[in-house]
Amino acid sequence: MFKNVRYSTLLAFVMLPVILFSQEINRKIIDPRLDKEILYGYCDRNGLEKGEFGKLFEEFYHRYEPDRAVLDKLKLKQEGVEILIVLGTWCSDSQEQVPRFFKILDKINFKKKSLQMICVSREKEAGEVETVNYNIQKVPTFIVYRKGREIGRIIESPYTTLEKDLLMFFSDN
Repeated sequence: MFKNVRYSTLLAFVMLPVILFSQEINRKIIDPRLDKEILYGYCDRNGLEKGEFGKLFEEFYHRYEPDRAVLDKLKLKQEGVEILIVLGTWCSDSQEQVPRFFKILDKINFKKKSLQMICVSREKEAGEVETVNYNIQKVPTFIVYRKGREIGRIIESPYTTLEKDLLMFFSDN
C-alpha cells in the first residue's frame, strides 16, 4: 500500500505543472459582430489550416513565391531568432500575409519551437492570453526577437516584401 501512495504522490507532482500550465490551443469562439467562428488565444498551424481560414491559407501559401536569394541569406542568419505572430482569423491582411510568412519559414526550415502565435478578436483580445505588453494595434503583427530582445516587427503588411523585411531584422545583430 505504501508503494501505491508514493506512486500516486509522484504522479500528482509530475502532472500538476502540466495541468496548471497547459493552455487550450486552437480555441474557437463566435465573433458576435461577424456572427462567425474565429480562433482565439494560442494557436498553431494546424488550427490555421482548417475551416474557412484554412482554405485561404492554402490559396495564399501556394501562390506566394518568395525571393530565393533572400531565402538563402535568411537561412544563414536565423540563429537565435524567435517570432511571435499576433493575428486575427477574421482579418483580410492576416488571411493574406500569414500563409505567405509560413511559406518563408518553411523554405528556411525555421524551428517550430521558435514560433508562437496568438489569435485575437477585433478588440485585439485573446481571452486568458495577455497581449497588452505586445502593444498590438493592427493585425497581423509579426514580432521578431533575438536573445529575448525585439529586433523588429511587421505590422499588417511588409515595407518591401516579407522576406526582405525579415532579412533586414535578421541581419541587425
